[in-house]
Amino acid sequence: MQLGGVPGFRDLLPLEAEILREAQESLLAEMRRWGYRHVITPLVEAMDVLDLGLGVEQRRRLFKFTDGRGDVVALVGERTVPVARLVAGKLRTAALPLRLCYAGPVVSTEESRFQHRRETYQVGAELIGASGSVADAEVIALAAKCMEATGIRRYQIDVGHAEFFHGIMDAVRLPEDVKAAVRTALGARDFVGLEALLEDTPLRSAEHELLLRFPALRGGLEILDAAAGLVRNERSEKALAQLREVYDLLTDHGIGDVVILDLGAIRDFDYYTGVIFEGYGPDLGRPVAQGGRYDGLLARFGRAAPATGFVVQLDLVSEMLTRAARPPELPRVDAAIAWRGAAGLRGALRVGSTLRLFGMRAVVDTESRSQEAARNWWEAVGAANLIYCADGSTVTWSARGQRARRLPPEQVAARLAGGIA
Repeated sequence: MQLGGVPGFRDLLPLEAEILREAQESLLAEMRRWGYRHVITPLVEAMDVLDLGLGVEQRRRLFKFTDGRGDVVALVGERTVPVARLVAGKLRTAALPLRLCYAGPVVSTEESRFQHRRETYQVGAELIGASGSVADAEVIALAAKCMEATGIRRYQIDVGHAEFFHGIMDAVRLPEDVKAAVRTALGARDFVGLEALLEDTPLRSAEHELLLRFPALRGGLEILDAAAGLVRNERSEKALAQLREVYDLLTDHGIGDVVILDLGAIRDFDYYTGVIFEGYGPDLGRPVAQGGRYDGLLARFGRAAPATGFVVQLDLVSEMLTRAARPPELPRVDAAIAWRGAAGLRGALRVGSTLRLFGMRAVVDTESRSQEAARNWWEAVGAANLIYCADGSTVTWSARGQRARRLPPEQVAARLAGGIA
């Protein structure tokens, strides 16, 4: 019988699981180097908490159920809201700014959100209690360095501003349902649908042209000058000024050459209020990292504070690394330790323990074997070395491409730990 899983959820086999684990550890290590402290929030949250932080569309995507006490709870679809709850609750007396990082799965009822998956793995960082361009630039620069830490060498960061779009929407004075439809069309880059929407509105030609050109407002600093000539509202103009400051700071961080200004960026979470960004790797049309400023979210939980942050999608990191010219391999076992008889087993267990103390990967066989059978087992394990223990005084050590040698077990352990062939 072919045993399958729940659609949208999947098993991770050893290679992908190892890539995912190593990427997660590399990301958390990079975040710690910038002063971010690790926190863990649960996979399940109360719906009244999520109602505070998420919009209607985001709440619709959640897996909801009733627990044994009759309370409605849900599996988290993102972890920024749980961190906001934590900062406003158990960390309420902690001094700001707070730099926090986290890792874990998130789930959605819609497979399309995570590219034919309903579960994905994320690592994120939040800078809470810091406003202004310096904080925005820190988080974007950290996201870039995190992409490098996972092994991604070619990438770009698209930086936009949520307020630029909101200023335009204020200026055009459309009904709220039409504004929502325009936002959806822009977010999906549905230019045909956008034009059809605008044809049915009383917009003047200049406003009509601005919205149609909106998705194409991408480039370097010159795009800010071009956009400034198209808008006549204070909200959008302030956004352009902030983007100029952030761009200059990102240049000081040393990543100006990978930054693209994208004024047409629209994010699918309602809580973003300022600078937003997405990080893209090579030959992948979906963002590996995404985030931005959400200054109003903490106030919903009773502790008003500015904040900005981002997440890295580990599944996409794994996909990119697997498709690279030199994809990662499973970590190799350093030593396969075979044995014969009771004395050989005792020696094998001692050698295995010693090698692991030195940080090496060592597998001890579970059954007694002849020396020839041990070599066949060694090939199946794929280890770099074979250590065969038949008595307590000496072992037979075989390394690939070299003749076998008989040595005391402590000498073999010392040579392997020291990298001596």
